[in-house]
Amino acid sequence: MPPSDPVSPEAVDRLLAAPPEDAAEQSPAAPQERPSLRGRAVARARRTARAAAARRLGAVYQRAAEPVNRRLELMVRDAVDGDPAVEQVRELASRGSLDEDRLRHRDEAERVTRVNLELLKGEVRHVQELLDELGMAFAPATGLAGAGARFAELREAVHGLERRMRSSAGPTDPGRSTGPAAPSTADAPEGAAAGSLPDRSDQLESTLFDYVGFERRFRGDPEEILTTLVDRYGDLLRDHQPVVDIGCGRGELLGRLSEQDVAVIGIEPDPGMAVEARERGIEVHEELAGPWLRSVPDHSLGSIITTHVLEHLQLDDLIEVLELAVTKLRPGGVFISETPNPASLIVLGNSYLLDPTHVRPLHPSLLAFLCETAGFRDVRLQFFSPATGYHLPRVDLSGHREAPDWAVELAGSVDQGFSRLNEVLFGPQDYAVVATTPPAAD
Repeated sequence: MPPSDPVSPEAVDRLLAAPPEDAAEQSPAAPQERPSLRGRAVARARRTARAAAARRLGAVYQRAAEPVNRRLELMVRDAVDGDPAVEQVRELASRGSLDEDRLRHRDEAERVTRVNLELLKGEVRHVQELLDELGMAFAPATGLAGAGARFAELREAVHGLERRMRSSAGPTDPGRSTGPAAPSTADAPEGAAAGSLPDRSDQLESTLFDYVGFERRFRGDPEEILTTLVDRYGDLLRDHQPVVDIGCGRGELLGRLSEQDVAVIGIEPDPGMAVEARERGIEVHEELAGPWLRSVPDHSLGSIITTHVLEHLQLDDLIEVLELAVTKLRPGGVFISETPNPASLIVLGNSYLLDPTHVRPLHPSLLAFLCETAGFRDVRLQFFSPATGYHLPRVDLSGHREAPDWAVELAGSVDQGFSRLNEVLFGPQDYAVVATTPPAAD
């Protein structure tokens, strides 16, 4: 067979697996027969042919496998060369893992950082010493931790002194201001005694106005209002009993609290509403807040709440209610008053002007100031119900990639302006002042 002839693998396997002819000739049937000279020559020629065929086959396989092996070697080399991890390993190996310059720079940066940290610690210690000295100057017994309480005590002492000076001023003092201790008699009828008139708050502005019907139409769903009040103040009122609701109306809030075994008292001057509140099994006093508060013992109440009441009072009557509340509440007692928020201009144009019995809008800062001067310790403001339905929409282009930079910047400026307008024009429609009386003296 010429060397160039193709040899199939099957043929080679059959050739190699075939038994030699001389073995076939020596069959068991004739074990004693001796092969002839011609037979031995033929067998030797066949063995030589098989060996030559096997060598040619090996050469063919080797020539066919060489390009495959070379291609596999190139593929492996390309894959290794393209791996960034292998490249980093080679780079680190070539540089000796980490060169000495980088180690030197790292050590220097660590030393500088440690020095700066020690300097910063020294400055913090110095500031702490100054704060400790300042705290000891204000509150020698407790230091900085008691400085806030000491400030509150000083404020209460100053306001208490002002109240005593105002109440002790004679009627002929030129600097005397009309206060709750001596109601004004400027509007007294002729012939009436100076001390025989009730406070201005005891006089109804009109007996013809149907306020009950007005509330039913414009105040909103009573059940929703009740749920809102319980959510906002229920837990705080339960923790400070007994609860007094000044202007309790039909007694919805007190009725809900009494169902939870909370001791409650209602103050309601309107006879019709007082009757409805009593039908809920609530103790209701059919009079105004000032006279009733003056009649109860000092430090006997846990909390006082008024909702949309203080804006109906004259200034002197309002101050009297606040000062009496401080006196009648226990140490740590709570005073809550919710009222329309005139800082949101939509309130002035809608709900506030709609009610003809409102006397004056009470700005949140003003009511907080009045509570402080009355003697309350901790005064906080909480805001509710922003008029989101009127809010100007935002122009946000931050998510638009195709928008130019100048348009995004302009939209941001417009959004800031809209946010300020929304706060001033359509901000929270109600707010509450939550104040506490000073704790008991040690």
